Amino acid sequence: MTSVKKIYKLCLLLSVIYILNLQSCRPISVYSESAYTQAVRLKVETLRLMDEGSESYSKHVGEIDSLKNELNFAYEYAKGRPNNEITVKQWEIMINPDRNLIGGFLRIWEEDLILSPVFVSEAQSVIGDAFDTIIGLESGKIKPSDIAE
Repeated sequence: MTSVKKIYKLCLLLSVIYILNLQSCRPISVYSESAYTQAVRLKVETLRLMDEGSESYSKHVGEIDSLKNELNFAYEYAKGRPNNEITVKQWEIMINPDRNLIGGFLRIWEEDLILSPVFVSEAQSVIGDAFDTIIGLESGKIKPSDIAE
C-alpha cells in the first residue's frame, strides 16, 4: 500500500471517528432501504466511471455531470432525513471538490484532463472505502421493524 493511500485511509478513519464522537449522544435516523440501495448503486457507478479516468475528461463530461447530479441527490436526500448528521457529513466529505474523495477526483480529472492508471486505481480504493463507510452507517441503523417490536 502506498503512503498516499495510507494517508487517505487514515484521514478518512479520523474523520469518521471525529464525527462519531461528536454525535455519540445524539439519536440517529432509522434505516432506509432507499438510502442503502442508493449508496450501493452510486458506489458501483462511481468506480466504473473512475475506470475511464485515464481517458480524456471531455469524452465523459455527460457521464460525469450525471454522476455529480446523482451524488448531490444522495446528499440532499440524506440531509432531509431526521437525525442523520453523521451520514450527511460523510456525503459532504465525499462530494467536496476540495477534499480527496470523488469530488476531488473529478476536479483533478477536469484539471489534468487525463489521469494515470496508478492514480485512478489508488483513488478507487480510497473512494470505495469511503462508500463502504456510508453504506455501513446506513446498514447499521435500527430497522423500523425493530422499533415496533
